[in-house]
Amino acid sequence: MVRKQKLIYALGGFVVGVLLTNVLWLCLVRQAETSAIAVQQEDQSEISSGADVEQDESSRLTEGMKQDEAVSLDGTGRQDEAALLDGTGKQDESASLDGTRKQDEAASLDGTGRQDEAASLDGTGRQDEIASLDGTGKQDDSTSGSGAVIQDGSSSAATEPPEEQSVSIWDNAAVYTGGDVVSYQGCRYRARWWTQGEEPDSSDVWENLGIAEGGPVQPGGVANVPINAAVPQNTDVTDFKVVGYYPSWKPDRLQTVDFGILTHVCYAFAIPTADGGLLDLENPDTARALIDAAHENRAKVLLSVGGWSYNDAPLENVFMEATADEAGVKRLAENILAMCEEYGFDGVDMDWEHPRVDGTSAGQYESLMLALSESLHAEGKLLTAAVLSGATADGNVYYDAAAHTNAVLNAVDFINVMAYDGGDGERHSQYQFAVECGIYWKETRGLPEHKVVLGVPFYARPSWADYGTILENVPNAYERDHVVYNGMEVYYNGRDTIAEKTLYARENLGGIMIWELTQDTQDAEKSLLQAIGETCRTALSGDFVPKQNKPYRKRKQVFVYR
Repeated sequence: MVRKQKLIYALGGFVVGVLLTNVLWLCLVRQAETSAIAVQQEDQSEISSGADVEQDESSRLTEGMKQDEAVSLDGTGRQDEAALLDGTGKQDESASLDGTRKQDEAASLDGTGRQDEAASLDGTGRQDEIASLDGTGKQDDSTSGSGAVIQDGSSSAATEPPEEQSVSIWDNAAVYTGGDVVSYQGCRYRARWWTQGEEPDSSDVWENLGIAEGGPVQPGGVANVPINAAVPQNTDVTDFKVVGYYPSWKPDRLQTVDFGILTHVCYAFAIPTADGGLLDLENPDTARALIDAAHENRAKVLLSVGGWSYNDAPLENVFMEATADEAGVKRLAENILAMCEEYGFDGVDMDWEHPRVDGTSAGQYESLMLALSESLHAEGKLLTAAVLSGATADGNVYYDAAAHTNAVLNAVDFINVMAYDGGDGERHSQYQFAVECGIYWKETRGLPEHKVVLGVPFYARPSWADYGTILENVPNAYERDHVVYNGMEVYYNGRDTIAEKTLYARENLGGIMIWELTQDTQDAEKSLLQAIGETCRTALSGDFVPKQNKPYRKRKQVFVYR
């Protein structure tokens, strides 16, 4: 009995303990929930209080802005200039006029927040590019619609237009990757992909971004004297000319040239030295044999001086050093004349590639050409010049063509226009490119047509393969202007295009020029030189019918300062 009673007491104590434990747990949970609610209410109270403070501050700012606006406007609603003066009586930066008397961007906002057209014009009546253009040359949305004032809802602040990113000048030895921007002859170019040594104005790897700010303008020296359009009595100069370059480094190809078609041959090249001298003429026996063969066919032979490079080193700097002063000009001219007389050349073809408008290059070139003209013409010899295309493949004007000043153009008997290398691929030497070049030299520069000789290439790009070599691999290549050669699509001039260019030159210019004669094929039916000869003969008889009927499409030329 006693044991049973103890068991009942123990069980009752256990139950009571469990109940007390649950009650204690519930109390603790309740207390925690109450604390959490109190904290949340305190946070909400702080947020509400902060909002009230912000609202009060906004109200004060708004009231202040209204008051300031009321002060800054006179009775007519225009900005009071007196209110824009600081305590010293000088005009404050917020005034409507800056130090150059141009309207300030802050004042260029009308009542609607749009830029006032009258305010966006500078003193010349042109839109102020500094205010409307950002650093990339594109209109900045943040400035063009608000006069460079950025509004954040509570205040406004004037910002200066970003400075234009400096652009480095293109370097022939530098490596550029996609997106790199360079400056080249007054224009900005952006690389599309990796490139090195490809001139921006003649390669598809470069995207033309237009004229760089502060770029050069068309030089006044181009018109230093008026063009002499008089027609000379010498019919050797005024008759239609077929000029071919023969490379001195190919002595074994002389027998492949049909001198009966040519009127003039240029032996390339005599190489100048920095001290005003000339290197010994390469393959002199070939030069003498060429002169004899040409004279037998009543063709004249000229000594071509210069070229793009010698032993892969550009000659432009050599010419610059040689003609750095008057004594150097005289010395180089005398040495050229001496070599001309030594071998019996009929004149000189100057191939300085190429004089440039910027700097002293154009002036030095002009001095040399005038000195040569005086000496050569006094002895009854010819002076010609190989010149830039004058126009790009897009029909724009090549800036440095102006380095061939009017004085130089008057001094020469005719010019050989290098109307090729307009770029790789189809830009190389299309028919329309040739027309654009003719337009520049004859119409833009005003040369009489007998002085303009149109150049054509006997090679392809981008492979630089000779036309004759291409025919050996693709026998029907003469019928086209581009084929796949060695796994690459190459562009050149086939027979039909050469005939069309020759006809255009006969009707509009003074001749056709070839670079270079040994690149032709010996197959007469496919020969480009023979195509020129046939076109000249049939054009004289009036029986020539163009095979491709290519139109003469004249486009308006736009100056691109390069």
